Amino acid sequence: MAQTVGVQAYRDEFPMTSEWAYLNHAAHGPFPARTVKAVQDYAASWASPSDFDDSRNEEIITGARVGIAELAGGSPSMVTFNGSLAEGMNLLANGIDWKDGDNVLIPVEEFPSVVYPFLNLEYRGVTVRFVEKNAAGHTDIGLIEAAMDDRTRAVALSHVEFMDGYKNDLKALGSLCQSRGIELFVDATQSLGAQLIDLNGSGVTAVAAHGYKWLLASFGIAVVVFAEGAIERIRPTYAGRMSVDASWEDSEYKLNFKSTAERYQTGGMNIIGLTALHSSLSLVREVSPEWNARHTAGLIDRLAAGVTESGYTVVSTLDPQYRSQIVAITSGDLKRDGEIVEELEKRNVAVTLRGRGIRISPYFYNSNEDIDRLLEALPPK
Repeated sequence: MAQTVGVQAYRDEFPMTSEWAYLNHAAHGPFPARTVKAVQDYAASWASPSDFDDSRNEEIITGARVGIAELAGGSPSMVTFNGSLAEGMNLLANGIDWKDGDNVLIPVEEFPSVVYPFLNLEYRGVTVRFVEKNAAGHTDIGLIEAAMDDRTRAVALSHVEFMDGYKNDLKALGSLCQSRGIELFVDATQSLGAQLIDLNGSGVTAVAAHGYKWLLASFGIAVVVFAEGAIERIRPTYAGRMSVDASWEDSEYKLNFKSTAERYQTGGMNIIGLTALHSSLSLVREVSPEWNARHTAGLIDRLAAGVTESGYTVVSTLDPQYRSQIVAITSGDLKRDGEIVEELEKRNVAVTLRGRGIRISPYFYNSNEDIDRLLEALPPK
């Protein structure tokens, strides 16, 4: 993957940039123009039987699988699709052969869809242990390690945290978990496409991500990518005709799961969602996570200097090891931060409010002018 054109060419894919400084991708990633066209064309093809083309469906599925694997640093055969992050985390949570008294570790303030699938294992005797943040308010590998015991079977957490964009060190966490035989399940919704991920070189069991943020693919399409060998430890808890090695008209019903991550697919695929994903991936891959991380770091540095000069506080870390493309700032009053978000929206600057303050999340097509527009629109403290 390599970035080959300038930011303006990317902006041309998003016509709303002529009116908006859109800096809210951690909440919702808009369709690029190519994806709008791809979805419209696919929808039109369902208007007449003469236009149905199942072979095209296979091209879309295969292409999306290859694209996701590339972004995740995994293998296309280890990619499975589903409907949401929560569905993916449930797939992972329920696939372990839990024993009464086992536990899973989750940092406090995690995204709810990471937590609920594991809380739902209580009836199987599984306990969720919440690990506190460190004094700086960050997830701390040392505190996670201290919370482990001989009944810890899994750790679940986000790669990039949704509140303030703190980026966890997956390689360090993966090495720790791997050394203890503990599964590491990662929510990559806020990083897949935007930050470099090396799944097969990290010790992570699997990453799960919804498509409506940095993958620019809207709701109803999500992915799970397994590390090599991990599917042998995570049992499918649903089965359907697409899960098994059998013909479409199989009447012997032998439950022989596929040797790839397709074993987690059950029935008809969300092809219109995959069409959007496939199309948007062509752009995200062209940019590359590596280039995006550098580009957005520059934008955030510009933002941080400007807001600090205006009297606001940057809540997020700017440490290169732990920063991401998401940053939170605050006026010092969360209620006032919410009012500021509304004021910015009236001036066509899109950000959002989260628990740490005003969350700002630029992407590859955002420019210095977008940041300057936000800075100019920020009310004085």
